[in-house]
Amino acid sequence: MSLLVVESDPGEAASLTNQLGRLGYAPLPASNLKAAVRVCDHAHPELIVCCRLRWAESLAGQFRYIPVVLASSELSAEVLFKALRAGLADVWRMPAKPTHLKKRVAVVLDRVKAVAGQLEDRLDQFVQDLKRDQRAGRRVQLGMLPPNPMAIDRYRLHHRIVPSLLLSGDFVDYFRISDRYFAFYVADVSGHGASSAFITVLLKNFSRRLRREYRPAMMKNPGLILQWLNQELLDQHMDKHVALLIAVCDLAEDSFHIANAGHYPQLAQIMNGDARFLDLTGKPIGLFDAVSYEVATLHLSPGDRLVICTDGALDLLPAKTLAEKERILLRAVKENDSMDGLWRFLELDDGEDAHGPDDITCLMVRREP
Repeated sequence: MSLLVVESDPGEAASLTNQLGRLGYAPLPASNLKAAVRVCDHAHPELIVCCRLRWAESLAGQFRYIPVVLASSELSAEVLFKALRAGLADVWRMPAKPTHLKKRVAVVLDRVKAVAGQLEDRLDQFVQDLKRDQRAGRRVQLGMLPPNPMAIDRYRLHHRIVPSLLLSGDFVDYFRISDRYFAFYVADVSGHGASSAFITVLLKNFSRRLRREYRPAMMKNPGLILQWLNQELLDQHMDKHVALLIAVCDLAEDSFHIANAGHYPQLAQIMNGDARFLDLTGKPIGLFDAVSYEVATLHLSPGDRLVICTDGALDLLPAKTLAEKERILLRAVKENDSMDGLWRFLELDDGEDAHGPDDITCLMVRREP
């Protein structure tokens, strides 16, 4: 094992270095504090033996993962108190017999190993608790999702979500608002993990509120819904933003009124055998006080469908440029009229433990023939 010996006096340094070398250690000499720091940065010794209290205090503060020992012939009560307060691993009165030095080195290293073992056990327990909590959170998230698939009159809605972690920042929801209208949206919360997943709980709560508190004007202009949700997120001060695409379907007219708050890729429309992305942009919600959104209206005929994917789907595609990835994704949604087919194209597993490089969500809305 390697030890660093920090001593400015050449004679004292040589004596201590030779003594430790005869005990089977590999001492590294340093004549000053600057040299000691350089050795610690590059050689990573397992123990530092320092002959000056000031240097020992400085090294203990900089390299908390390396035990530091003060070896000195001048040990007063004040020095011992300062050494203890600085967090030094041990204090050796010099000169010392070889057997005593070997015993003290063993004691220090055994103590370090014991502490490291305790920390490792605590870390393992923390990781297990975190995984258990995240699995519980995952079950809550799955419980918030709508029935899959689900039929609303002559429309069939089907979704898939693959998280990058146990918890997902992606969310999808669809629900009736009245006998005439139903809504659906796909959301991609910034970031990953628990903080992003918490926003999906707020989104689900907002879905419930929308069904109770909507205004008639929102059914033709879902941009008003996005403005409402934008203000809700700003009021929560969550330091998160959401890319979200929302649509409201008017069953009486078979029309879809669509607004986009920064969601990418765009909604894909497959109508009369042709596929294209809807060109509709807008600011993500939760970032800006003043937002407004354009609204596009589509009419679906029997067999037509709409497909919305989050940007995690693009990460799975082998193309180098975004334009190429978009072309591949558009071809995929055109050639696969079922979620199972699209999932096979993306080569995604469908098990509970499946994970992607990013959260991946897809929603398919199809008008039945």
